[in-house]
Amino acid sequence: MDRPTHNDHPNEPDSQGFIRLIEIVFWLGILSVPGIAWFIPLPPDKYQWLLVITALAGLYLWAFFHQILPRFRTRAWVKYAGMLGAISLITGYDYLLRPYGIYMSMILITIIASMGIISGRRVSLWAVFLSVLAETLVTALHVNLSYNQLPIFALRALLLLIAGYAVSFLTGGLYEKVLQADRRNRYLSTLLQAGLIASYSERTSPDLHSTLTQISELITRRIPATACRISLLDTPGDRLLTYGAFPQRPLPGWDKTTQSNLSIQVTPGLRDLLKNNQYILIHNDTFEKQAASALSKVEIEQLGLGKVQTICLLPLTFKGEALGMIIIGEARSWKREPFAQDKLALLQTLATQISGTIYNAHLYQEAQGQAERLAVLNEVAKAIGSTIELDDLLELIYEQLSRVIPSDTYFVSLFDAEANELDFRILIDDDRRFPPERLPLGEGFSSWVIQNRQPLLVRHLSQEVDRLVVRPVSLGQERVSESWLGMPILAGDQALGLLAIASYSPYAFDEGDLTLLGNLATQAALALDNARQHAAVKEQARRDSLTGVYNHGHLLLRLDEEIERCQEAHLPVSLIMLDIDYFKSYNDKHGHVVGDEVLRRLVSAIQTHVKKTDIIGRWGGEEFAVVLPDATTQQAKAVAKRVRTSLAEMDLRDQQHQRIPSPTVSQGIATLPTHAHSAAQLVDIADRALYRAKEMGRDQVMAADEEVL
Repeated sequence: MDRPTHNDHPNEPDSQGFIRLIEIVFWLGILSVPGIAWFIPLPPDKYQWLLVITALAGLYLWAFFHQILPRFRTRAWVKYAGMLGAISLITGYDYLLRPYGIYMSMILITIIASMGIISGRRVSLWAVFLSVLAETLVTALHVNLSYNQLPIFALRALLLLIAGYAVSFLTGGLYEKVLQADRRNRYLSTLLQAGLIASYSERTSPDLHSTLTQISELITRRIPATACRISLLDTPGDRLLTYGAFPQRPLPGWDKTTQSNLSIQVTPGLRDLLKNNQYILIHNDTFEKQAASALSKVEIEQLGLGKVQTICLLPLTFKGEALGMIIIGEARSWKREPFAQDKLALLQTLATQISGTIYNAHLYQEAQGQAERLAVLNEVAKAIGSTIELDDLLELIYEQLSRVIPSDTYFVSLFDAEANELDFRILIDDDRRFPPERLPLGEGFSSWVIQNRQPLLVRHLSQEVDRLVVRPVSLGQERVSESWLGMPILAGDQALGLLAIASYSPYAFDEGDLTLLGNLATQAALALDNARQHAAVKEQARRDSLTGVYNHGHLLLRLDEEIERCQEAHLPVSLIMLDIDYFKSYNDKHGHVVGDEVLRRLVSAIQTHVKKTDIIGRWGGEEFAVVLPDATTQQAKAVAKRVRTSLAEMDLRDQQHQRIPSPTVSQGIATLPTHAHSAAQLVDIADRALYRAKEMGRDQVMAADEEVL
């Protein structure tokens, strides 16, 4: 948008036509004087002086109308200098031509009229006074006044004074009318230009920063004012963010203020002003206010307007919703640049117009953001739906989350309801990946989100920490994040996990991020539920249907994995092979129901004496295997003895609730690398130790190459 060209000097009327006409008249008058003097018997010396004055007059007209006036038109001294120069030149003509009966009174009246037209009544009245003074001086130099001539002289001066005053009054009124009409046209042009800026922005892409910067410049140049800033409320409504600013000249503290955000919480005057939706005008520490509250000096300094003479603040509202504020500062004096009622009316109209532009831009951005979020969620759903493997799924969730919401820290956590723990499977902090970590549910933002099944948004931790109902817990690096946003992953009322992001900068996340993260958590919940069901089916296929321990095939797979891991870490692996003694008798004497119960009770006894990382599997029939990673032969013996003792103390009853003998087991133990160097060897040696225990009378524990225990 081009800058306004209607009038470069908003305080002056658009009187270029008048000025050009006056210049032409002056040139005609100057050039005609030597012609008139040709018919007068002037002595040569006086004629030379006449030509000198004419040359000076021409030089003066050229300098004044083409050099001084275009550059310094708004300076007050220019008007008086122009008037004084013109009267001085005419006085010179009058002094030369008066003896020949040529009077310059009409030309002086013309100068008075010209000053009234281009400079106003005040300058014109000074022209009247100086014209009468010049007339009196010339007369006094040429005529020896007597008492008889004094009345005539006084009458002539009085007539010039009256005529000059009348002309000054008429032309001064014309000046005011032209000034008012020009101001009205300029204001209408300003409204039109502001509308064009807003309309162009809405048709292309509503970039509020660019639009409001142009409007700020338009207000500063056309109102006019020293500086203008347009600030908008953020989504929570607790800060004013600068969107457009333009100063005509540097102001102390202005640049720093326009680059920072202003908190409404610490500026009660601004908060009340926005709440009341009324403008406020501050002039030289006196308040002409239409609002219920005024600004303190501290607030004025925070606005960067501590060195101005006039401050005007206009709230921006649309349909009762506070959007922001127009902040105008004027460093010139009130008399020179007053905020009259027509200017305030224009500013209020502009505020209404700008408010509509901002509201429409917000609607556009919201609609565009919604469309972008839907497109992103569609892509996220496709990506997340591409796998049902839990670990791969969690990695995909993180990748999509980091793509749609840039941040410093990312958390992807599963909730273990049985252990009441959060399992942070993915923890990325400042581009650094940390190992998975489990935390018991308790303090911390993540625990609060899971416990309350609600999202949590912390915008500026340093300012909000005293008001928060929960304290943060550090994960990853020791640095404290200023912004934090967490969303539970819910399947109905069941918490499956947590998505969270954090930033070391305050106000990093807004309501749009909250909505997007919520939608992403919904997609993640569906995918996690499917992945868990798939994992449950896979896990069920790995388990023995009766006892719940690993079946034969998966047991061997897990044994190979643990042997490989322990060999890399140079750790031992022990294997216990167990077989229930005379198990067939339980089925034959008491039925298969009791036999199945014996199998389940045996597994329960084993689970009581092993760690969660140990592996239990059903080898086949009544035979079981226990893999003990990082366990020596002696440690395996201790486990076997405890299992044997637990079985001996077991209270076992038949279907008639009659007590029946507790089962006994024979156990064989082998350890890698002490007794074997491969999984097959380990199984074979442990199995041979088991059969030696049976041969030695059963209910025994036998380690490889050792006697019965």
